[in-house]
Amino acid sequence: MCGIVGYLGPLNAAPVLLSELKCLEYRGYDSAGVAVIENGRLCVMKAAGKLSNLENLLATQHPTAKVGIGHTRWATHGVPNDTNAHPHIDSTGTIAVVHNGIIENFEELKEDLINKGYAFSSDTDSEVIAHLISYELSKGGEMLDVILRSLKQLVGAYALGIVSQEHPDRIYAVNHHYSLSVGLGQDESFLASDSMAVRQYTNRVVRLEQSEIAEITTQGVRLFTFDGTEVKRSPIAMDSSPYVIDKCGHKHFLHKEIHEQPLVLRQTLTKYLRHPNHPIDFSVGDVDPEANDGTAYGVHLTDEEIKGLNHINVFACGTAYHASMVGKILLEELVGIPVAVDIASEIRGRKLLVNESTLAIAVSQSGETADTLAALKEAKSKGAYTMGITNRADSHLAQITPNLIVTECGIEVSVAATKTYVAQLASFYLLAIYLAEKRGTISADKAREMKMQLNSIPTMVEQILAREEEIKETSIKYADAHDVVFIGRGLNFPTALEGALKLKELSYIHASGYAAGELKHGPIAVLDQNVPVITVLMPGTVYEKTLSNAQEARARNAKMIVVAVDGDEQAAKTFDSVLSIPPIDELFSPLTTIVPLQLLSYFISDYLGKDVDQPRNLAKSVTVE
Repeated sequence: MCGIVGYLGPLNAAPVLLSELKCLEYRGYDSAGVAVIENGRLCVMKAAGKLSNLENLLATQHPTAKVGIGHTRWATHGVPNDTNAHPHIDSTGTIAVVHNGIIENFEELKEDLINKGYAFSSDTDSEVIAHLISYELSKGGEMLDVILRSLKQLVGAYALGIVSQEHPDRIYAVNHHYSLSVGLGQDESFLASDSMAVRQYTNRVVRLEQSEIAEITTQGVRLFTFDGTEVKRSPIAMDSSPYVIDKCGHKHFLHKEIHEQPLVLRQTLTKYLRHPNHPIDFSVGDVDPEANDGTAYGVHLTDEEIKGLNHINVFACGTAYHASMVGKILLEELVGIPVAVDIASEIRGRKLLVNESTLAIAVSQSGETADTLAALKEAKSKGAYTMGITNRADSHLAQITPNLIVTECGIEVSVAATKTYVAQLASFYLLAIYLAEKRGTISADKAREMKMQLNSIPTMVEQILAREEEIKETSIKYADAHDVVFIGRGLNFPTALEGALKLKELSYIHASGYAAGELKHGPIAVLDQNVPVITVLMPGTVYEKTLSNAQEARARNAKMIVVAVDGDEQAAKTFDSVLSIPPIDELFSPLTTIVPLQLLSYFISDYLGKDVDQPRNLAKSVTVE
C-alpha cells in the first residue's frame, strides 16, 4: 500500500522526493515523511495526514541535502500519526528505513531487541527493521552484509529503502515480493515503488526482481540476491513521457476519469480488435526483445492449449472482482467452460482445485495487489496456465505470468476506480470472444456481430455522459440517505455491487448491493421510506423478474430509482426517478449501466463536500495481504 522513493545526485533531494511522492500518493495518504543526510547528519521530517502537510513542513525547514529517502503511508500497524509515520530510525539516529509490506514476525523480533536494550517509539512493525539493522551493524561488517544478515531474520513480504549517516553516498533498496525501480540519470539516481515516479526524470530504469537488494550510487546500481550473489542487469529504456497530473478543467480527477471512459474503451478495444471481420489479436503487445523497452506482453497460449482447457479460475479484489463476475458469465456463455471467480484473499488457507487444464486469471488494475498475486502464484505452482489483466505492463503481475492483457487507461489518479473498471470489462469481452473463436463455440457471424456491438459502446457512453446534468439533478435528491440498496440480476448483479461500492467509497453512505432475487431472503427487512433502492433494469432474459423484485421493494415504501433504457414505459410508471441510457443488448449492458451509477456517486459525494479523489482510509494499490 505504501510508497517508497529515494534520490541522490546534484539536486536538492527534498523537492525531488516530494515530486516522486506526489506520484505515489495513491498508495496511501495517512502520513508522509523523508529522511535526508545533510552536513553529515541524518535528518528526519514527517507529518501525519496528506502529503501537503509534509510539503508545508519542508517549506519551513529548507533542507539542502543531496541524498534521501521518502515514504507515503497507508496504515497497517499503528494509527496514522507523526510517530508512526515513516521513515523510522534506529536508537543511534544514524540509520533510517522506509517500508512497504508487513513483517509477520515483528513482535518476536521486537521483544528480542527490547531485551537487548533497544527502545521503540512507534507502534509499527517497520521500526523493528531499523533497530535490527543497527544491532547487526554493531556486530561488524560492511553495510551490504549487515543488511543481508538482517533480511534473513525477517518473515513476510516487504520492500525497503535504507540510508545510513555513515554512508551518505548511497541508498540501499530491498525488494521481497513487491516492486521497486531504480532510475538512472546523469550522475544521479532515483528510487520508487512505481517506475512512473522516476520517469519524470529519466527513462533508463532498472527493476529489482524478487528477493533482491540494490546498492544505489550516483554512478549507477549494483544488484545482489539475498545470498549475496551479484546480479548483472541492464537498464531498460521506458517511455519518457512525463507523469502529468492535470484535471484538464474538471473539478476532480474522478470526474475527469469518468469522462475519459469513451477514449479508454476505444483505445483498449482497438488495440486488440482492428476490424470486426478480423480475429482478436492479443499478440499486439509483443515486441522485439532486442528493443529492450520492457513492454513485451501478450497472450501466448497455443490453439491446442486453449482447446484443452476444462476450467477457468479468476482471482481479483474489490472493483476488479466485480468486473470478474461479469467475466465469468461471459466466458461460460460464450466459451462453455466452467468458471470460478474468487476473492483473492479467500484463497489463503483453502484448497485450490486447479490443474494442468486450468486457466488461472489474475485481475488487478495496478498489477501489485498482494492477495491477487499470491493466488496466481499458488495456481501456477499447481500447474495451471496463468494470465493477467492489468493496466500496468511494468507491474509485478507482468513478471509472474507469460500471458498478459494490458488495458489502455493511462494513470488513474482518483482512488475510486472508474475507467479501469470499464477497461477490465472490455478485456473480458475481448477474451471471451477470442477463446470462443479458438474453440469454435460461436459462429463467425456471431463473433462479427459481437465485435461490431463492442465497437459501438464508446459512443453510447458518450451519450450517457452528455446527460450528466439530468443525472446530477436526480442524484442530489438522495444525498440525505443514510442507507442505500442496489439490486440487479444476471450480468447486472455485479453492476449493483460496483454501484454500491462507489457510493460507499466516495460518500461514506452505507450502501449494499444484492442479487435482486435475494432481496426477499433477508435484506428486504431494512427497507422503509428512508432507504432508497436503486435497480438496474435492462430488457432481456431477466427483465420481468427484476421488475417484480423492485415492486416488492416499492410495496415497503422504499424510494425507487432505476437505471433503464430510453422508452421503458414500465420503468417510468414503477419508479420515482429514472436514470436513462440508450437501448443496448443485455449482453453488453454492464459496459453502460455502470456509468450513471458512477456519476450518481460522484455528484452525491461532491454535494456532501467529501474528499472525492482521496476518500478516507483508502489506498489505490493494495500491496499488503
